[in-house]
Formats: sequence, structure tokens, C-alpha cells
Amino acid sequence: MENNFKLKFLKCTEQDLADIGLDKTYINRAVDKHIFKTLKIYDLSCAQANIIKQTAISSGTDCAVHREVITGKVSSSDCILSGSIDELKKISEKLKYQPLKLSVLAQNLKDLLSESIAQTSIRDIVVNGKEPYLMGILNVTPDSFSDGGMYNSLDKALEHYKELLNDGADIIDIGGESTRPYSEKVSPQEEQNRVISVIEKIREFDKNTILSIDTRNASTARTALEKGVDIINDISGTEWDADMSKVAAEFACPIIIGHSSASPDIMQNNTNYKDVVEDIFNYFFKKIDLLTFLGVEKHNIILDPGLGFGKTTAQNFEIINRIDEFKSLGCPILIGHSRKNFIKETIQADDIDSLDKATAMLTQKLIEKKVNIVRVHNVKINNFAKKLGKSLF
Repeated sequence: MENNFKLKFLKCTEQDLADIGLDKTYINRAVDKHIFKTLKIYDLSCAQANIIKQTAISSGTDCAVHREVITGKVSSSDCILSGSIDELKKISEKLKYQPLKLSVLAQNLKDLLSESIAQTSIRDIVVNGKEPYLMGILNVTPDSFSDGGMYNSLDKALEHYKELLNDGADIIDIGGESTRPYSEKVSPQEEQNRVISVIEKIREFDKNTILSIDTRNASTARTALEKGVDIINDISGTEWDADMSKVAAEFACPIIIGHSSASPDIMQNNTNYKDVVEDIFNYFFKKIDLLTFLGVEKHNIILDPGLGFGKTTAQNFEIINRIDEFKSLGCPILIGHSRKNFIKETIQADDIDSLDKATAMLTQKLIEKKVNIVRVHNVKINNFAKKLGKSLF
């Protein structure tokens, strides 16, 4: 009986090429011929789509376009372009000399293939995809979904802040308004009464720890920044308060742009998406364009797809599985999944210990996927997950 040939799928690396005995002087160039990518390009004219398709074919690969592109019976077409890194680089080089603004696409493609993200500097860290960071949650609220009322006094908040730091938090996110599903809004003044004294006290003895203010209100963000906070974390993506973008531009600080289908009191009634990842991607694309127009530097924009904010359990997991699709936007990515309802529904348990263990399992997976910042309640257990995930980062 003849033996079958031995076959397996492979995500090719330089080491794989070295292991089979390829000439060492050729390995660096060869790896680009053995790593394949698929990307989607949106809203092309028929002429643009035809040129890209022909360029792809001439470079040894192909490009999928609308069947009527060749006849011109459609006004526009998206396209799906696949190929090795080497082939895509050739396409980029050829498109540099084409008309119809395809030279701009060539540069966009070149930037995407380099997999570079904006260099977001926050005090002594640079969020650039080379190192994952843990953001510890400090809720100074009476009604947050997981720890409401546990740290809503100054002494308790400071004690928890120290615990988060000791457990390995890189960033502390301080919030004075619960944005759990169906929660009611809190006035900016009440929010500030809860958080500002905590920020002031921390900065009395700690000038170096990176602090973030979790708020939808521009006035709260401004006051917190004046008191020494480094980052704005706006789950509404500046939709709640139009002045938020002005504050971010004025202080030239990093701002986390969250995606939510609506305000917290009604967001879980708004989970109808054509394609949840595609819709969020398009939202971020437009938001980045708007914010940079308003004076926010792109390197100061961090993207949060908003797990649990107007998404079903299935949609949350789809976002996690397809998180790579957001990387082409060129901004760092933050994920806040800790103890959320979609985890409860999946593991069918709601005790804190079980939720923290499940959260840590997802943290490891997210870090393997090169998510830049993960926002969690229990920093200690997620720090273990970070160390494991980082080994596969």
C-alpha cells in the first residue's frame, strides 16, 4: 500500500524557511512570497476597478470585482484583492503610475503592508503594537454593573488604585458615571464631584502613573486633564458631547473613541447591523477623518469597538474574531470585555471569580491577536494572561 504524501497548512515564517534549508541570504526576501493577505477596497469606479484587476493579474494574482464592472452598468464596485506580500507590493508599485487617484491607493496599500500604526505616546509608554498594556478600571460610582458602590469613597478609591498598580496595571481608568446597559445619565457636576477629588489625591503623591478619565462629558474631561489626567476615554466616540473633540485637540492628548449604537439607556434595543464589523469599521473610518479635520492628531486616536455597547453576544464574539480588520485603520485598538454580559451568557455563570477567569482567557486571546490595550477589573489575573499572550504576541 502506497503511503500518502504528508501535507499541512502553514503560516510561514523566516524560521520555517530556514528549517527546510533555504539559502540564508534569500530568506528575508523569500518570506514575502509565502505570506498571503486578503483585503477589501471600497467604492471604486468601474475604471478604477478594471485597472486594479488588470494590475493584479499582471502581478500574478487576481482581484474580485462586481460582474458588471466590465460593462459599466454599475456606478461603483468594492473589490477583494488577495495575494502574497510580494505580489501586493508589486501591485502597489504599479498603481503609483496609474491615473484616477490610484497613486493615492498605492501609498495606502504600501502603508497597510508595512502594518505600521500611529505612534501614540503616553508619558513613558509608546502604544505601537510591540507591547500590550493593561488598563485597570477604577469606578467611583454607586451603580456600575460589576463593582458599583465598592470604591465610591475617597479612601476606598485610593486603596483600590494602589491595588491595581501593585497587580500590574499600566493605565488606571477613572470613571464617575455608569454606562452599563439601561443606565441613566449623570450630570457633569455630579460626575466631577465623584472623580476630581480622587484624581487630585492621586496626583499629590504619584506624578507618573498614566491616568485616563472615562467620561462622555467635555467639561469633565477638561477638568480632569487640568488636574493631571493623560487620556480621555469616551465610550460615545464624541457623539454625546460635541465639545469633546475640541478638548482633545486643545490638550493634544490621546482620546479613546468608543463605538456604541446609542446612549446606554437604549443601546441594547439597537443591535441591528448589516455586518457588525463592517459597520463599526465604516464608523471609525469616518470618525478618524472628522477628528483629524477638527485638529486631533491621528497618533492620538485609539479605537474601542465597544463590546457590549449595543451588541448581541454573537456580535461581540464576531468582533473579537475579526479584530484584525480594524488594524488597517492605522490606530491602536483597545478592548473592554471584562465581566460583561456576553461572557455571563456564554459561561452561564455570574459570580465574580468565574467571570474573571473567563475574562482572562479572552485577554490572552486578544493579546495573541495584538490588541494594544485591554481594559479589565481584575488586573492581577489578567496580568498572568498578558504574560502568556505576550509570548505569542
